[in-house]
Amino acid sequence: MLPSHQYPMIFLKNIPQNYDKITDEAERNALFIKIVAPLALKLNQEILIERKQIENIETKFHNGKKLSKKDINLLEEKAKKYDVFTRLKDTSRYSLLISELLKRIDQIPPSITITAAAIDTNWGTSQSIRQTNSLYKAYVWYTNNGLKPTGEKEDTSYRLKVYPDLYASIKDFALKLNSQRAFEMMRVMRSERRQVGDQNPGFLMAPYIYGYSPLPNYAGLFDYTLAYYELLEIDKSTLVDNMITEAIAKNFDLYKVKK
Repeated sequence: MLPSHQYPMIFLKNIPQNYDKITDEAERNALFIKIVAPLALKLNQEILIERKQIENIETKFHNGKKLSKKDINLLEEKAKKYDVFTRLKDTSRYSLLISELLKRIDQIPPSITITAAAIDTNWGTSQSIRQTNSLYKAYVWYTNNGLKPTGEKEDTSYRLKVYPDLYASIKDFALKLNSQRAFEMMRVMRSERRQVGDQNPGFLMAPYIYGYSPLPNYAGLFDYTLAYYELLEIDKSTLVDNMITEAIAKNFDLYKVKK
């Protein structure tokens, strides 16, 4: 984490070309966190804007006001995006869509986003990340659109998904967590925590992510990375539009923000 939990709005499109030339592992991993953290925070800003749109419709709906065509179109658009399906019609349909969308359109703690990316790309050093911008080993099936996995000779049915930039990869990861059935219990827990005022339950959400990867030791790697690098601290962070110009103290406990 950075002093005062503030990250400047520096958004990298790709992993730097000379990134793998950094021989100091601690320095390289710290840089990886600084690359992914602002993108994760930017993502949550966009998600909260989406959520606010649904909350405004919810207020209107519960106050007995008729939903406009624009409101209904927005609900249907978001339902399609977040894979919410129902055969209900009219008022009952809108009630269910609003309720379900508010469970799905919510923040993914940066600690989760960074930890998963670090494991899947070996802290940004995997060869494929330079060619795909994929932070999460995403795949596409039965298509030639994508990167053929190195060393794969038997299974020709899949390719590594290619993204235009790192942010697109993070957005896709978040959408999977917020829409796929496999993470339904994570969303239920997150919704319950929000109701009691806990809007960034990264530690409680972590166990629900373990099924995201087929690695047999993924749960252990996830817990270790989350704890060792104190990534839960980044969940308290915000984006700022100014840069910190003074040197950062090696001991963050001694760092004091000037007023």
